[in-house]
Amino acid sequence: MKRMTLLAKKEGSATSDFRAYWAGPHAQLALGMEGIAKYNHNRVDKVLWASGGRPVFNVDGVVELYFEDAEAMRLAQGSDVGKKFIPADEPVFLKGWTLCVVDTQGDDPGEALVKVLILFHAQADAREALWVDLQRAADAIGVQVALNWTASTAKRERLWAEPSPPTGFVAAWFQSVAKAHEAFEPSSTLRDVVEKHTSDGAAYLIDQLRIK
Repeated sequence: MKRMTLLAKKEGSATSDFRAYWAGPHAQLALGMEGIAKYNHNRVDKVLWASGGRPVFNVDGVVELYFEDAEAMRLAQGSDVGKKFIPADEPVFLKGWTLCVVDTQGDDPGEALVKVLILFHAQADAREALWVDLQRAADAIGVQVALNWTASTAKRERLWAEPSPPTGFVAAWFQSVAKAHEAFEPSSTLRDVVEKHTSDGAAYLIDQLRIK
């Protein structure tokens, strides 16, 4: 079971301060939740591509929290850490928080590769065709991909949230930053697939930090 949460840093705060607090006091607090199988920070370095020329999402980072199953996630979220301490800490460094519980196809390679996250909106019936074409494109250009499809969403009462949360997230892993840039040039294979099956989206170059 997996959660992917979009984070927007507090207005006026430096990116370095946002990342330091997220990876420091806040991450240590989050690790107090029992049942976390894996915990990643996806820190946004830059936008590689956006439909319409500008991103439709306000995101400075995406949290990935993995749990063994739905019951483990429910217990973690219902603990004092999950329902009281973490929400109280978030306004210290965040403006925005948008939670997506996702169903995942494909695997994280677990290697030191360059990661890109593509956040998008799409029709519900686009999922299978998108996944088929993503795998074909990945094989053609020699990258690894995973598709995370949003099953449910949530927001925090005290924080801003995306008015239209992403339908899903494509994760792609490249051998180099240059290869990641090439993949989102006009008429590139991967970009063509994303544009074909989505109504809008943006690709973000990620600096990944594995917390657990």
